[in-house]
Order: sequence, then structure tokens, then C-alpha cells
Amino acid sequence: MNKIETVNMTSIAASPAGAGPFIDSDGRSRAWMNWIFADKARMFWILQIAGWLGFFALHILSVSTFVAGRSTDSLLYSVASSLIGFLTTSILARPIYRFARRQGPALLLVIVLTSTILMAVAMSAMKAQTFGILFGNAWMDLRGASLGTTNYLLLIVPDLPVNLFLLGSWAGFYFGVNYYLKLRNEMERAILSARLADQAQLKMLRYQLNPHFLFNTLNAISTLVLEQDGRQANSMLTKLSAFLRYSLDSDPLQKTSLAEEVRALELYLAIEKTRFADRLNVIFDIDEDAMSAYVPSLILQPAIENAIKYAIAQMESGGEIRIAAKREGNMLCMSVCDNGPNAPEDPSALLRDVKTGVGLVNMRDRLNYLYQDRGDFRLRHVEPQGLCVALRIPFETRGNPSS
Repeated sequence: MNKIETVNMTSIAASPAGAGPFIDSDGRSRAWMNWIFADKARMFWILQIAGWLGFFALHILSVSTFVAGRSTDSLLYSVASSLIGFLTTSILARPIYRFARRQGPALLLVIVLTSTILMAVAMSAMKAQTFGILFGNAWMDLRGASLGTTNYLLLIVPDLPVNLFLLGSWAGFYFGVNYYLKLRNEMERAILSARLADQAQLKMLRYQLNPHFLFNTLNAISTLVLEQDGRQANSMLTKLSAFLRYSLDSDPLQKTSLAEEVRALELYLAIEKTRFADRLNVIFDIDEDAMSAYVPSLILQPAIENAIKYAIAQMESGGEIRIAAKREGNMLCMSVCDNGPNAPEDPSALLRDVKTGVGLVNMRDRLNYLYQDRGDFRLRHVEPQGLCVALRIPFETRGNPSS
């Protein structure tokens, strides 16, 4: 089979209902991480407590041990340092940074830099007082002698870089998480909008009914009534009603088994055979194991409509439509072929013809929305004459949607 046209599509992974941004490698949602990120206030306090507990552990293992060895005083100093940092960031930094986030870039930068410096000075002063309470003021006198000053603010200057680094890291993490959440929310809204637009487009494509089919069918029924062939007219009207009920009741966003599709197509083709009689011969070549596959509802109908309108209707006799389906590994291959005399040598030209290519473009677009790069749409010329529309989609069943 020569590939005349292939539709390549980009995959869109649809998240399961209730899933958040954190997914395991096997596709299952990490519920505990999504629970943390579901509420900003809860997330803040969980990260805040966990972060300062980590700082406390690091402080014990490094700073306080070198200052006072492994003692009760060193443990108290680590507790005090961690508590000072926790309270400073919770009571001062968080509301100030929250206010700064609502400002423009220049004012945000000024507020953050100024407040961070002032809070670093305050933290240094509080830690100095704590150190003096625990270990006495002799260390401050020694620092004053080495610096040649008794000014309290100058005495705590050596502690500022550490506290500035600590608060700067906290600020970077705070703004990073908030901007990540903001970006994630914007992306979720964009994905939701795109999904709603795709669903609307899918419904529009799926509900396109060929008015010529309805007109010709009703006209044929009218003719049968005028010829007083009430039995045939009633049979045709019953089949039309059943087909339209199936067409309108089926959800365009859902799939149905190929067996159901075949039954619906048989109704449709029975109506057309009433119109064309011996001019139309239909052959179904569908493997048994393909009948359980799930496919988009009425996905083949536009190809059959196209074959009847532009092939069978142009022939005085001998018209044939072959509908085939078979499983090839994890793919389902379907085709609708006719023996019409007017099929172009380059079938892809049909997709560019706004008059004759509407149904085929409909099929291609539905595959695009439903399967992305997992679907394949082809047109080919049949020798000695005719057109074949071929579809290749993932083989899916009710219990295994991605087998």
C-alpha cells in the first residue's frame, strides 16, 4: 500500500480525574504530594516546619557543636536560632513578601531587598542576645576589642552575611514556589480551555450530518409513497429512524465497539441499497477479533458517504464498497474502498477540495483530536479504478483502553 497522505499528530496526555502535577513513572498519581500542593496555606506550613527542622538538625551538627561542644547549652542555642528564624520568616517575611508579590517588578525588588536586610539585622541582634544569655557577654567584649568599637550594631555586622544568606535563600524558595504554583495554575487553565475547545470541535465534527443523505433518503421515501409502495417506504423510514437515533444518541466524545458500528453502518447501507438497488454491492471483511475493538462512533460513515456520492452514484451498474477491519498487533486497521471511475490519481487532492473533501477532512480531524500521533489517516488510488480510505488507530477494548 503506497502512502499518499499521513496525518501526524502531537500527543496530549490527559490526566485522570483528581490527578495533580506529581505522577509516578507508572502513571499513578502521588496522592500525598498532590495533597500537600492542593492548598497553599497547608503547603506553606508543611514546608516551613520541615525546612526549619532541617536547619535545626544541620545547626546541631555544625555550628553549635563547634561553639559549645555537644552540650545542653549548644542544643538550646540551636533551638533558639531555629526558632528565631522560624518566627522571623513566619511573622515578618511571609506577609511582607506576600505584599511585595502584588507589586510591580521594581517596587518588589526594593521591598524585598530592604526588608531582607532589616530582618537580617534583627535576627543577628536576637541571636546575639540569645548567645549572651547562654554563654555570657565575654565573647562580645572580645569581638569589640578586635573590631575596635563598642557600637552594638557594628558588633553584630560579622553575623549579617550568614543571616542575609539564610533569609535570601528562604526568599528565593518562597518566591520560586509561589511563581511555580502560579505558572502551574495558568497552565492548567490553558489546558482546560484547550480541552473544552477540542471537545466542542469534536462535537461539531461528529454531529455534521450530510444533508444530501437526508434529502435523498426522504425523497426516495416520498417516491415510494407516491408509487403506493407503503411497505417499502415504511421499512426505509424505520431504518432511517434507527440510524438517526444511533447517530444522535451516541456521545461524540466516547467510543463504541466495532460490532455496534457495523450494525449502524448496516442500517445506513440498507437505506442506500433501497435507493440504488443492484447498483450497490457492499462487502464486509471484518476479522472476528476486531469486532470487540472500541472506535469513535460513526468514524467510517463519512468515507462511505463519500464513496456513494462520488463513486456509486456515478455508475450505472457494478458499484462496490468494501469495508474491512483487522487487528495488527496493538493497532486496528480499517478501510473503506470503492471501485468508482472518477477517483483522482492523487487522492490527497480531495482533502483540498472544499466541495468534495468535507467528509474525509472530518474523518482526519476527528482522528487528530482523538489519537494525535498514535493515529494514521491515508488515501490511496485503487487499481484499475477506485479510492480507498484507510485508518490505523490503537487497538482498544473496554477493559484495556491502551492494549
